[in-house]
Amino acid sequence: MSPSVLLLVLYPVISMAAPAVFYSLWPKNRPPVPNLADAVTQTEKAATARLGALISLFIDGSLICGTLLWWLFFSVDLDEAGFSTNSRLPSALIGGYLGVSWAGISIWLLALGAATGRMRREIPGLMAPLKVQIAVWLMGALAEETWRVTAIAALVANRNSPLFSVVAFGSGYLSLGLQRAAVASLEGVFFGFLFLWQGSFLAPFAAHLAIQAVYLWGVGEWSQDRRSRKTWQIPGTKCPVCQTHLKLLQIKLSEVFECPSCGEPLSLSDGYQNVMRFVAAFGFGFLILCTMLLLIDWVPANLVFWLTYPVSYGVMTSALFLYRRTFTRLFPPRLQRGTPYFITLNLEGRHKSKASNGEDHDSN
Repeated sequence: MSPSVLLLVLYPVISMAAPAVFYSLWPKNRPPVPNLADAVTQTEKAATARLGALISLFIDGSLICGTLLWWLFFSVDLDEAGFSTNSRLPSALIGGYLGVSWAGISIWLLALGAATGRMRREIPGLMAPLKVQIAVWLMGALAEETWRVTAIAALVANRNSPLFSVVAFGSGYLSLGLQRAAVASLEGVFFGFLFLWQGSFLAPFAAHLAIQAVYLWGVGEWSQDRRSRKTWQIPGTKCPVCQTHLKLLQIKLSEVFECPSCGEPLSLSDGYQNVMRFVAAFGFGFLILCTMLLLIDWVPANLVFWLTYPVSYGVMTSALFLYRRTFTRLFPPRLQRGTPYFITLNLEGRHKSKASNGEDHDSN
């Protein structure tokens, strides 16, 4: 049996068997059977999130240990496999930028699969404490990309196709359905392409970190219950009527909401929304320029035009999940009374004038 086969089998075996091994080692952590009649409390949600993060860390740790154990018996040299390592910083920047773009593209793929009710994506570390999230974020990228780089290098050294690593990676997600396994296989193609293109571990590693950051702190923030989020923001947002300080989770960015203190209808001020739109438009133009500069040095000139928009569109899709929350945390929102695009000064007087005009019309 070829040593590379053992390495390929390692990923799907650990992905499927590690949770059962975890519960066999720590049976007290096995969650009880949920009772549909009882409402799930916030404490139970936090415990479930922490348990999921621990299982993810156990899987990642097992994968790293298995890969290192393979290295002890069957070592492979990247130079002998034909990889010439490029500069570290450019490889990391390219991987990170394209990783953000791929995260946006995968969001559309997952949304298409979720619309059919046949696909879902697990977000490791979601709703766990921030320290645990960072640990899951780093360990997941380190474990999977260490395994992938080693597997591709072993396959190339033995003159086998790197696509076998894609099959092994996708089979690890079969428990989540065929569509999710297909998307995972596409991710395997993307990460493997970055490594073969740049010849450096940092390219797929940075891309993996970028993708998980978008899902963990972007998509995951939108999918959670607002009351269960723990957010940080610069203070300074006040109700223009009662001058009460408001937290970010008490503010609705895209619709009218009531002040929790005085009950007056509030919305983001027109000027604040115009600044957000200007920064977003400037950022989109800047992203297109960055994409063109990135591709023009690595891709034939006739392909730059065709690839610029898809890559930029993927980056912008990811940015939509990160931009508004990041912007409002760094720059406290300014509020106004009433609806946006409408001057609310002397609002009551305007309502009275409309009412009087209606009465005059009825009397006539």
